[in-house]
Amino acid sequence: MATSFTKASLGAEGIGSDVNMIMGNGYTKGHAEFTLQELRESPELRKIFEELYA
Repeated sequence: MATSFTKASLGAEGIGSDVNMIMGNGYTKGHAEFTLQELRESPELRKIFEELYA
């Protein structure tokens, strides 16, 4: 994950907002199936994916 947690927490503090920050390792259960379903359902997303990786 390419997230700066320091910047995120200081940004929330700077605007005086209470937030719940959830840290992850970049993966979630079923992520592969979810991604494939998104590609099947979105022609625009699939086109971009195919242009980048086909």
